[in-house]
Amino acid sequence: MNNKESSALLQSAPQFPQKRYSTLVMDPPWAHGQSGRLGAIRHYGLMTNDEIAAMPIPDLLADNAHVWIWCFVASRYDAQTIAEQRWGLIFRSELAWDKRKTGLGNYLRGSHEHLLLFTKGKAPVQYKAQRDVADWPVQNHSHKPEEAMAMIQRVSPGPFLELFSRRRFPGFDHWGNEVPGGSDIHIPGYPVPKYSPRAFDPTPGDPVWPDGVIRGGGVFRHVLQVEEGTS
Repeated sequence: MNNKESSALLQSAPQFPQKRYSTLVMDPPWAHGQSGRLGAIRHYGLMTNDEIAAMPIPDLLADNAHVWIWCFVASRYDAQTIAEQRWGLIFRSELAWDKRKTGLGNYLRGSHEHLLLFTKGKAPVQYKAQRDVADWPVQNHSHKPEEAMAMIQRVSPGPFLELFSRRRFPGFDHWGNEVPGGSDIHIPGYPVPKYSPRAFDPTPGDPVWPDGVIRGGGVFRHVLQVEEGTS
């Protein structure tokens, strides 16, 4: 769907359907120390703590839900404060991603990132042997590991939503300015350049996608589409 088609859908739809998810993962564009010559501002727009805190995260969650939040040392305190005090979530645990490289830092040089786990309501984990330290590969700037997405699907219940996405992953709905194909959900007060047809579909976590991915329950698999005469 191109921008013109997305605009036509916006005009024809009286309102976006409200969707709620059992698991949400987000990598907010934290502004802490990121506006300098080597900061993240070179790659994308940043948001203040107030802008992030004002997001209607509770409105996106099912009665029982998991919320995973990426942060680094400088934003670690604010991430937990916002989640607890503004969104009413309960902190449960955190995973440290060991990036195995020396990063930036005025005091200690950063070599890891945090992935915080919060819950709403009754939301036990589905897999109880997940370690809280991970050795995942580092890719391009701010590219979180695909291994983390698979881990979340193993630990947490679906349907799944990723915020601030810049790529797609099987089994998730996505929202953000750079989502390929457009965002799959509308968040009031936080417009994005483009919406996918899924944004107008009232069912969250639709089990069948045009790309052949089957979703559901924390497990995903691909449907093989074999063309005639090939194998």
